[in-house]
Order: sequence, then C-alpha cells, then structure tokens
Amino acid sequence: MNTKELPDARRSQREENGVREEKGKKNQSERGKKKKVTETASRATTGTTGSGGCIGLLINGEGCSKMERRERAKEKEKEQWSGEEMAKKMIASVVFDTGLIACAFKDLRNEKPSLNFCTSFKNNMQKVRAPDFVKLTHAPDNFICAAKVVVPEFNRTMIITQVPDVSTPVNIEDFWRMIFQEEVHSVVLAIIPLECSVTLQQMFPILSGTFANHGKMFLNNKKVDSTVAMTAYTLEILPDECSNSLFTTVYHLHNWKQKRGLDNVGDLVSTVEKVLKTNENTVMMSMSGMGRAGTMLALFTSMLHV
Repeated sequence: MNTKELPDARRSQREENGVREEKGKKNQSERGKKKKVTETASRATTGTTGSGGCIGLLINGEGCSKMERRERAKEKEKEQWSGEEMAKKMIASVVFDTGLIACAFKDLRNEKPSLNFCTSFKNNMQKVRAPDFVKLTHAPDNFICAAKVVVPEFNRTMIITQVPDVSTPVNIEDFWRMIFQEEVHSVVLAIIPLECSVTLQQMFPILSGTFANHGKMFLNNKKVDSTVAMTAYTLEILPDECSNSLFTTVYHLHNWKQKRGLDNVGDLVSTVEKVLKTNENTVMMSMSGMGRAGTMLALFTSMLHV
C-alpha cells in the first residue's frame, strides 16, 4: 500500500463519521420536539404536568388522556335514560300501539257531571283538595276523596287518592280507616317535603319504634328502609276495639315535584315493581290525587302487562 494514500483514507473516514453524527443529532432533535408537542397537548386537555400515567397521545391532532377518556365515559353513562331498558321491554312486548292509544285518547269524554248529581261530593267539599276535579267515591254515606279503579288482569283492589287535608284531624283518621277497611298493603306516595305545608309526621310516625293516634286509629312504625329517592315505612294499623292489626308499607317518593317529570325514574320503576310482586291491595297517592298518582297508575298498568 502506498503510504501517501493513508492520510486521505483517514480523512474520508472522519468525514463519514461526522455525517453520521449530524444525522443522529438531527433525528434526536426531531424526537424531542414530537415528545414536547405530545406533553403540551396532554397538559392542555387534562390540566396535569404531563408526567406519569396521565401523559396523553395525539389522536387526530387532539390530546386524549386516560382521565379524559374516563370523564367522557361517565358523561355518556349519565346521558343514558334510566328507564331505557324498561321502555325497550314494553315496546318489544307490543304493549304500546300508538294508533290505539291515540284513538282511545280522542274518545275520552271531557264533560264533568253536575254537582246536583253528586250529592255526597257536594256535601263534603271541605275534604276535597281539587274541587274542580270530580272523583268518585264508593262510600257515599261516609265520604272520603278516593276512587277504586279497575285495572285489567289485576285481581286486587286499586285505589287512587289525594293526600288528606291535615288541617282537619278527622280527615287523617278517615284515610287510615280506609286503608284498614280495604286491607291495603301497599301505599305509593309521591310528594316532596313540605309540599303545600304538609309533613309526613302529620300523617303517620316516621321514626322506627314510634307510634301515633289519629282519632280511633292507632299507627305503629315497625321499620324504615331508605334509598336515594325513596323511603319505605312499615306501619302497623289498629283501630280501637279491634284485636287484629293490619301491616302496610308506605313507599314515599320524595323527589317528584308537582306538575314535573322525574329526573331519574329508576326508584319509581323499582317501587312499582315491588308493589307488583307483592300483589296486594294498593293505593296510588299524590297531593291532589291526579297527576303523579295517575302517572303511577299508568306505569303500574303498563308494567303489569310486560
């Protein structure tokens, strides 16, 4: 080998090594920039420092961290209507025929009978919360503002009624006398606390182990069970001079405002389901015995046929 060619060969090798080093530095610089952009996107979307398990990935140019994905999943879960599964079952069972429902609604009679034909109702107007809405009674000689309703394929007694006017003590006594007389085992009550200045304490003892007397009706609270939007009171009812008591459960739905829909129907559906399984004489009850009580009755009838 010619010794004069050695310096040129070494020079060529050094130049090649220099080119490789430059390329390596350039690639490392580009990787650092990409990492920085990704961490910046993660900070912008999550408010974190971009460290640890919360560092996001760029997906279609947008930051998306694990925390953000969890939040989106929660929001999607909240958006789902709580009664969706029950509604799907009802539709699948062909309970709802929109054509038949529309025809039945049009055929409803809107006229109200004259008070002259409702002597018992006219003579007891002080006991009625909604005097412009005539409700039938099956005890003309001993009036109470309640009506028995025939529910197809339900072989028990169904009563729809109002919350008694607590300003007159005898109205509360009459209500519990009706519960005992008709052997009602389930009362579904839909009112919010202090609605129309009515408190549950005025109607029955709300604490387990306490009791109250309303005229000749003795009420003993045996048990209280609570969920988020419903409280169940197990009451023992015993009239004076009677040895056999009646046990009934009052299901109080306390988040349902008057003339409003429920934000979450889960507790209502589960309560009606319990009443259906009990298969005993039942009372649907709201402040005036119309809107919420009627809605619960409609739901009860629908679920009965699912």
